[in-house]
Amino acid sequence: MIQRIQTLYLLLASVFYFCYWFFGLNWYQSGFKILQDNFSNDFVINSPILELILIITSYIPLVILIICVISIFSYKSRIKQILICKISLYLSLFMSFYTLFYFYFTLEGLVAIMSSKTLEILMYAAILNPFVCSYLIYLALKSIRNDNELIESLDRIR
Repeated sequence: MIQRIQTLYLLLASVFYFCYWFFGLNWYQSGFKILQDNFSNDFVINSPILELILIITSYIPLVILIICVISIFSYKSRIKQILICKISLYLSLFMSFYTLFYFYFTLEGLVAIMSSKTLEILMYAAILNPFVCSYLIYLALKSIRNDNELIESLDRIR
């Protein structure tokens, strides 16, 4: 299990998403208030709907983390592992596009409330994090498919 490269890719993506969720949750909530102020002036969106969006999107990185860990431990069934990895990849791509949308509207407000340059640099790293994780999950999916094809070709030779 651990000697396979896709385990390393999925483990790295899990660690990155855990850091993204754990360290960024408070900043996400404060930035979401900025986003809510921007949209409440332009559109007629109810506050409960925005609160529901906040709750759902704040826990998507945690869901991706759990799915990646489940995928690591389902190494005996490669077909199931491929399916789980695809779900994780789709959620990660959603998180990447949502991150672009979120920071497009809140970047200036978040930079204004940052207390140091280090936090500002970490915020810019948080923008790139879902893209890096999506690429890592894609590499893991590609490696799992290569393993599956190798095993299937060995079965044909017998």
